[in-house]
Amino acid sequence: MLRRRLVWLALVAAASVLACFGQASSAAAGEFTIETCGFDAPRYSTEAFEDFATRGMMWKRACDPEGHGLRGLITGNVVRSGRVARGARSYFILRAPPGTYFRSLVWSGDIERRDCRYALHLWADGPSGQPIPVKNRRANIGCPRPGLAQAAGWPGTEEYPIDGTTRIVQRAVCVGAPRKPYCSARGFNYIRTFKAKAHVVDPAPPDIRVLQDNPFTSGQWVSGLQRVNYDAADNVGVKLARAVVSGVYQGEHARACDFALRVPCPNGPGVIEINTRMLSEGSQVLTVEALDAADNVRASDAPTTVRVDNTAPGAVAVAAEGGEAWRNRNDFGLLWANPTENDRAPVTAAHYRLCRVDGTDCRDGSRSGPSIDRLSDIAVPSPGEWQFRMWREDAAGNRESTNASLPVILRFDPEPPELGFEQLAASDPTRISVLVTDRVSGLAGGQIEISREGSDLWQTLVTRQDGDRLVARLDDVVLSPGSYRLRATARDRAGNEKSTDTRLDGQPMVVTLPVRIPTALRAGVARRRTERRVIGRRGNRREVRREVVTLEPSARVALGDQVRIGGRLESSDRQPIAGAEVLVLRRGVGAEQLAQVLTTDAQGAYAYTAQANASHTLRFVFQGTPLMLPAESEVVLSVPATSTIEAQPRRLRNGGMVRFGGRVGSLPTPPAGKLVELQVVLSGEWQTFRTTYTDSAGAWRVPYRFRRTCGVTRYRFRARIPAEAGYPFETGYTRAVRVVVRGGRCR
Repeated sequence: MLRRRLVWLALVAAASVLACFGQASSAAAGEFTIETCGFDAPRYSTEAFEDFATRGMMWKRACDPEGHGLRGLITGNVVRSGRVARGARSYFILRAPPGTYFRSLVWSGDIERRDCRYALHLWADGPSGQPIPVKNRRANIGCPRPGLAQAAGWPGTEEYPIDGTTRIVQRAVCVGAPRKPYCSARGFNYIRTFKAKAHVVDPAPPDIRVLQDNPFTSGQWVSGLQRVNYDAADNVGVKLARAVVSGVYQGEHARACDFALRVPCPNGPGVIEINTRMLSEGSQVLTVEALDAADNVRASDAPTTVRVDNTAPGAVAVAAEGGEAWRNRNDFGLLWANPTENDRAPVTAAHYRLCRVDGTDCRDGSRSGPSIDRLSDIAVPSPGEWQFRMWREDAAGNRESTNASLPVILRFDPEPPELGFEQLAASDPTRISVLVTDRVSGLAGGQIEISREGSDLWQTLVTRQDGDRLVARLDDVVLSPGSYRLRATARDRAGNEKSTDTRLDGQPMVVTLPVRIPTALRAGVARRRTERRVIGRRGNRREVRREVVTLEPSARVALGDQVRIGGRLESSDRQPIAGAEVLVLRRGVGAEQLAQVLTTDAQGAYAYTAQANASHTLRFVFQGTPLMLPAESEVVLSVPATSTIEAQPRRLRNGGMVRFGGRVGSLPTPPAGKLVELQVVLSGEWQTFRTTYTDSAGAWRVPYRFRRTCGVTRYRFRARIPAEAGYPFETGYTRAVRVVVRGGRCR
């Protein structure tokens, strides 16, 4: 086995080197290959295969030879004690893409089985015709000698003709034997693939059409770089699209393909960029060709007429360098594109006009230069918003102001905003408000920060803009009590910033936390107890008893009991808070959910009755008000699991069988059934000797045969229902049942 593994690793390494010199799609036109596992080094992809396994069987995707455990694409049984039922199986299936079929399979792998009742197969089939076997180990035929394993296969590759098939199946299945309708699970029986390369025949060419969704493909006159949007589809995907203008290839769009997948290439829309300056002027015919993964070619059915004219119109679009946003430097750059003009005079000058946005206070200017296409260092006369229009002049002196560009807005603001903190409102003391004034561009945003007195660490508060104000909230729940400083920074739309740590009246912005009234919320399970106290003096003493109610933070209660929980909401000076809402949030196995909303009475008290149907935690929350801090408290209810227990018979001889059974009453059970442990008293201690799982109705059964009892022995049995993840109950126990066993004479 070691020698075979070393050879396999060497072959995989060689395949990885060869992969560097060729692509997976190097098959002839009308064909392509799907290359997986070792043929797809270094990724070792297995995505093309579907998988399936029933109980007791397994599959494993581990084609990378570097790793722990058995490597390869493996189907087999789960190794464990016990048996695998007849018909249990695991699959890997590679399906040919729709409309295609397989021609051949290049494969390497091996088979090993220790139980002849397993069948291990690799075959190819189609919708009609007989399956074509590749590797076949039928059950109960050619069995290995007892205690030995049967192995077949080799890392070396071999090509198998499977022409016309549409499916390749690797399967491990428990067939069983005539008198043994099961297979052993103690040994590993498997078939695995090291490398798999399927040659796929695709007779169908792709479909492609040009989308007439832009000026170029809809026949308008254009220039410069243009986009040809197309939509292509094929049963194996499209790997390349290329544009043909007047019989000449002008551009292509290569699409990313992965030949480790069933459908290697993508379908759908794509874009081909064409530089119209490479074309002659006038109307021309455009078609787009598509190549699918198998190199089948088809051109778009309806040719598209495109029109190219590189002689520029009189007006061009002008844009501001950096956009039309506000800026704090009076330095603007204007850009435009001069289209190529054949047999036309070149551009030698640009004339412009600056006006306020309301059309007043206009100023004219001009710049000159060969093929000028930008203006730098343009300054507006004063802060505010200005419109810029430009028209061009050629070397012959032709110019026309009516051909001016569309206006570009230039915005200039050199002044920072003014700001100050407003007084805290008595009705909403946690709201921090900063009034900001900016007369030109306006407020764009900012932030409010807080720092504890004596500290240089500043924490940014969540700040929002509300009109001409910056607003934040003081979280006096999270922040520790004490004195804090606040500061704010505001910026306008031009990027000017200014900070302050004072109020509008010039006083430092200092607050003392908490700004709201502290509250306390108590909650617990109500328990009554008798309190004894001796009173009296001078020898005249007597004992006084009184009943008091205590609140316990946790309690263990029986399933189905009702638990009364009480509590009180009060301020920091122990004054009751009446009419307040208290949320009851229940958290069990799943997410926390709202159970009820309570309202405190005149004494600040509240009560809640919980049903002990599962273990859970109750969280009582007072969410606070603009003037009072929030508070919360938790109560934990633990509910033990329950079950019945019966034993039949109760008296028997050694060698007889007792059938234990019962039903778990604390449902629901986990999805796989509830674990139940059967225990017996041995050496004075309870010890687990059998485990089982409940069925969907919560019932469990355990048969046990006594074989080693001598004399008369009285046993005590019980069932333990342990706590589990996802099971909303604590560990519980059944009552004990007695079983008397009479054996032979003890020696």
